[in-house]
Amino acid sequence: MTPETKRTIILIDDNAILRTIFAHMLQGFTEYEIDFHSFKNALDALDYLENNDISQSLMPAILFVDINMPFMTGWELMDVLENRTDFIKQTKIFIVSSSTSKNDQEQLANYPFISGFILKPFGKESIYEILKKPD
Repeated sequence: MTPETKRTIILIDDNAILRTIFAHMLQGFTEYEIDFHSFKNALDALDYLENNDISQSLMPAILFVDINMPFMTGWELMDVLENRTDFIKQTKIFIVSSSTSKNDQEQLANYPFISGFILKPFGKESIYEILKKPD
């Protein structure tokens, strides 16, 4: 594998079934070397990122974040991340949600560093399109 095919991916979603399905989807992308981490809430993910002294080379290439989660919503996590310029410069962030709320769509405008919004349920093709885009 070349550096162009290595990807560190984090999924933050409180739905255990979705986390499992997502992991299986990623295993199907054999042309990529994927280091995958999933978390059931944003607090656990922040703890991982802060306590593992993530170096620039190990920062996630892609972060998928659910909006509606216990303890800390996806939007609250975005409030924390927007102050971490090194992180948001190196990481593509995608909101994943089943919400079709106009309010959630409007919230995207508050976070220009978010790369996109993916409506659940999503298929393997949506994730593949994100993976194959150059960094």
